[in-house]
Amino acid sequence: MRWDQEAQTSQAWLAPGREIDVQHAHALCGQLGVQLIMMDSDACPDPQRPILWVDSHAEWAHSELEDPSAGLWRVDAGVTLAMLYQKGIGIFAEDPALRTSNLTIAQWFARPFIGTLLQSGIVQVEVLLADGTLERLGPFGTKDSAPLRSLSVQKNIPRLFELAQSRDAALCAQCQSWPLRYRLDALMTQAGDSPNLAWLFAGHGGSLAWLQTVWIQRTDSSLPIQKISGDQGLSDQRLGAEVSHAAGLLDQSIKQILDPAGVFGKIPPSKGLESPQLN
Repeated sequence: MRWDQEAQTSQAWLAPGREIDVQHAHALCGQLGVQLIMMDSDACPDPQRPILWVDSHAEWAHSELEDPSAGLWRVDAGVTLAMLYQKGIGIFAEDPALRTSNLTIAQWFARPFIGTLLQSGIVQVEVLLADGTLERLGPFGTKDSAPLRSLSVQKNIPRLFELAQSRDAALCAQCQSWPLRYRLDALMTQAGDSPNLAWLFAGHGGSLAWLQTVWIQRTDSSLPIQKISGDQGLSDQRLGAEVSHAAGLLDQSIKQILDPAGVFGKIPPSKGLESPQLN
């Protein structure tokens, strides 16, 4: 770890030597009121508070084929996209830039995700949440009943589903591109598809949790998520203004539910989503 003693905002940098180091750092940050921010991401720290910048790259990070029959890989967040491509994990093969990218899975997962969530290849994730809980999140339904470890998470899940069923969420679902930074539409899948709590964090910019592990499965283009549709009829101009307002309120609500103390900084800008296009 190194410190910057001269900057106006107290800052330190951490390169974790092992996975548990991040959990220890998180605990100290909570005690001292320090933000834990991922390096080289579009995270948005509060300049009025001390910052611990944490490197997501890790020499000890590894990936393994956990279920060969399903093509399911378990990947530590510090593994780079180039390493995954070399192992034959093909979800990045269509983008030549990603085949040799030094981006970690954590950085890729934090970037704004525009598109069909099912085609991301993400099945489930293990994240360190703001309250210090290490929680595994994935499909959420009658067939997917893995118990949640944290009582706070159990209490927060219904609040998130209430947001997903709100009028503001239905309004945002009318856009061709999801207008929120946070993918609340992960909880809005139609009948036949299980909501997936892991997808809620796709593109979160590192501002909702610290990604520890991700389970990736080769995507099947024959199984697309059905597009969420909403009521039509409002003018584009009026609806566009309403969507922008609704998206801002929903992002703030999700942040308040999952990280009310701002442990992971502020909500990052919604890159590429500022001007929602309506169906």
